[in-house]
Amino acid sequence: MKYIRRLAGPVLDSRGFTAVEVVIACLIFPIVVIGISNSYDAVRRNYTVSKQLNEMYAVLSACPELDRALEFTSLSTTSNCYPNNVVLAEGGSGNKITYTPTLTVTDTSGLPSADPLSTIPDSKVVDIQVGYPDGSAAKPLQLRMLITRNGIGQL
Repeated sequence: MKYIRRLAGPVLDSRGFTAVEVVIACLIFPIVVIGISNSYDAVRRNYTVSKQLNEMYAVLSACPELDRALEFTSLSTTSNCYPNNVVLAEGGSGNKITYTPTLTVTDTSGLPSADPLSTIPDSKVVDIQVGYPDGSAAKPLQLRMLITRNGIGQL
């Protein structure tokens, strides 16, 4: 029994890490930290884009409601389409984010013949676009509506 303890003694009494273990840990730890950091950044970016798209959609979907209240003859590119275009920024800073929809109203008689709506008489086409507030080149959200003297239809 004493013989076994003498052989196992130095192994059982060793404390700390070996140089090889420290080097391996120094190589693995940065890789893990970089992976976690990249994952966090990707989630944060996706959340920001999703939040912006949701806000843009809210602004875009409010435009038809306003246009329904307008008389057909008074509907033009200068129509007010800004009821809910200011959103409070997150974090309690009190900053506001403003989305600016672009409204284009065209009589169907003025549309190119290739446009399928050009054949509908006595109607107007309303094209609404809402872009990102930072003015990035990302594609804006779009809505196209056909408005006749009798009502409205979204396309």
